[in-house]
Amino acid sequence: MDLSLLMTLALLAGSLILLMISSDKFVMATEEIGLSLGVPGFVMGISVLAVGTSLPELLTGIISVNQGSSELVVGTVIGSNIANILLILGISAIFSKNFTILWDLMHGDLPILFGSLLLMGFIIYPLSTVDLQVFREISHQIETTGQGNPGMRSVVNFSEGLILLAGYLLYLHYYVLRNREELQKVDKDEERPDFKPMSVVWIILGGIGVYFGAQYTVDAAIELARLMGMGTEVIAASIIAAGTSVPELVVALSAVRRNNFEMAMGNVTGSNIFNTFVVLSVPSLAAPFIGDGQPIKVGMDSVLFLQFPYYCATMFIFLVIVLDKTLTRTEGFVILLAYALFFSKLFGLL
Repeated sequence: MDLSLLMTLALLAGSLILLMISSDKFVMATEEIGLSLGVPGFVMGISVLAVGTSLPELLTGIISVNQGSSELVVGTVIGSNIANILLILGISAIFSKNFTILWDLMHGDLPILFGSLLLMGFIIYPLSTVDLQVFREISHQIETTGQGNPGMRSVVNFSEGLILLAGYLLYLHYYVLRNREELQKVDKDEERPDFKPMSVVWIILGGIGVYFGAQYTVDAAIELARLMGMGTEVIAASIIAAGTSVPELVVALSAVRRNNFEMAMGNVTGSNIFNTFVVLSVPSLAAPFIGDGQPIKVGMDSVLFLQFPYYCATMFIFLVIVLDKTLTRTEGFVILLAYALFFSKLFGLL
């Protein structure tokens, strides 16, 4: 293997590790401060935990936009969502003796999760007038100069980003309404943990680590794509997506060890909803003001004809799991095989 390729892989692995450790420290310190200030644990769960486990994807997306490689955003979102279902639930099922779901997702997060899938499909496919204009400009560029990227046919613009962000705000509103009774049961006299000044230090150090980890992750992904002769969105949907899903995997395995399978499932649905609504929207809202000032690019044909259709198939598998309310070890191995197939298709091995 080429030395430069090995060095790039090592840089990517190191930056992902820095990103994971830093985001973990940032989340833990933020949670400690929130609890010491009397913020209810439920509120911390839907805010800090949800944002914290997806913080690597979010920072990676913003920095990739700033560097003019915005196609990394969509690839990371779709790849992470696929990894959350196939990789995390597959491993969780293997390490669990009896993965049984008692929580009724059909009347909760599942409709919102499928709604986010529908919104993503309408946004990333070249169906709008903005996408058509981009497609025509690229076609004209290819005809006149012989250069251009014919696969870069769609964008996520500012208005679509606002729609996605509004979707997440509606989800939070629904979530709070659904758990109003739990919020009202919060004991005002409950003893708060002492404030730890060191938590502030960890927030600062964690934030710095997350920034540089995301920065080097994007740099390494761009270089790796160049060395391997493939689109950056392929690297994003595979290596970056799997790496940034590690926090969700840790949370899921911890929940499974305590036989809290509902938490493992809720972690997957919550993370996928956050990825679609926020990780895809925030970079698109920031794009006009940072980097090259252009809307974020959806990516090559890999996104439109492999990654998103595979995500739709993955969501069908997830629906079957939810309806069956059980996940056996055999089924865990099968969905892990499905994830291996996704990797093979991405890299053209099959």
